[in-house]
Amino acid sequence: MSPFPLSYRVVGEDDYMLEIGVDTAGAFVVNRGDHTSHKPRHGQLSRQQQDDLSAVLRDLGEPRERPAPAGASGFMAELTLGEGGEAQVYRFWEGALDEDPALKAAVRELALF
Repeated sequence: MSPFPLSYRVVGEDDYMLEIGVDTAGAFVVNRGDHTSHKPRHGQLSRQQQDDLSAVLRDLGEPRERPAPAGASGFMAELTLGEGGEAQVYRFWEGALDEDPALKAAVRELALF
């Protein structure tokens, strides 16, 4: 299964948000928000970037929830790979990334956009 299209969304504190979308052809859009407005950034992944991203996403395994611990706030993320009934959805608190090296590698690869 191809990981594309994919979407990644993080909602944090103080109006922080990050959304990254990549379509099946490797075109991407990055939306960032905080106290100021940022225009969406558009681009095209090279074949190498698509291959690198696909490689780290293949290592994710089956989706499982990683909720925030009691008392933690903000920085909940959702990574959706594919679409429709075959989509894989990973929901996690970003603090859990240290517990899952494959998920951490995927998020780091997305951060390069």
